[in-house]
Amino acid sequence: MLVSALLGTLGSVAVMAQSNVYSLNVVGYINVTCPPGFSIIACPLISSPDPITGTLNTIGTLLPNGQNQLAQCSVWSYDPAVPGDYTNDAASTKGNANTNGWKNGGQITIMPGQAVWFDNAFTSNLTFTFVGTVPTGSLTNSLNLGFNLVSSILPMSGDLVTNGLSMFTNPTAQDAVWVYTPSITNYTTYGYTKKNGWGPSNPQIPNVGEGFWYQSANAGTTLWIENYSVSQ
Repeated sequence: MLVSALLGTLGSVAVMAQSNVYSLNVVGYINVTCPPGFSIIACPLISSPDPITGTLNTIGTLLPNGQNQLAQCSVWSYDPAVPGDYTNDAASTKGNANTNGWKNGGQITIMPGQAVWFDNAFTSNLTFTFVGTVPTGSLTNSLNLGFNLVSSILPMSGDLVTNGLSMFTNPTAQDAVWVYTPSITNYTTYGYTKKNGWGPSNPQIPNVGEGFWYQSANAGTTLWIENYSVSQ
């Protein structure tokens, strides 16, 4: 059954049930489509550990390239501690001893709450299926001063503020959300003020498995806390 018990449950707390999300209880999968060029992608599931390092949610396991099926594609992970600094890896099996087909070993992670840039080097869409366990409990995403490349920890889309799972209700003045749209290679921007709240509307995330930039003006750390339990 494509729309399973989890989506029925999540739907009851205002998650947008979309055709690219399927799950059974708290274990399931999502389909993430990347058009040609750059996309910001996320994996709101806890996936299998890397067979060599044991690390969860590496691109070597989420985006395997053992047959060079992702040749010339690349992943870019942003480090908020060093503004403007990225760690990147490229898909290529040529002269590469790594069995997963990533030049630098495919050890960049896409943990729930993280997001990365994916550069699709092909002229048609690529669709990835991420399989894993939906995170449960009280889930904290720490947002540092400045830009953070992040996503919802939970598989959701739509309004970040009123959604019954994400409920991001503690922004600070001058915070901003930047949502990238690959088809126009541009951003939709949402800004927050104490007087008016978010504008021009609450931040909207179109697709499950899509990340975005969160620009925090808080000199400390903004805590984005999401909650989900199987009993919901």
